Amino acid sequence: MLDIEPRLVTIAAFHSEMEFLLARARLESAEIECFAQDENMLRIGGWHSHILGGIKLQVREADAEDALAILRETAPLDNP
Repeated sequence: MLDIEPRLVTIAAFHSEMEFLLARARLESAEIECFAQDENMLRIGGWHSHILGGIKLQVREADAEDALAILRETAPLDNP
């Protein structure tokens, strides 16, 4: 069976929702589709975020290199 679903990769993790939203906005403005994993855990109970490794910012594997370059150029991040 042919797998047509694109593979997602995590390019950064954030413990601050504001930092996550800014990074996602930078990528979306460059027309790179983003996905969030564990975003709701920060809203439910912020301390759970550290246990799960924060909010993971994910992109399609084909977009990962460009997405990392955009994040590095637009803001210094410790994540990628």
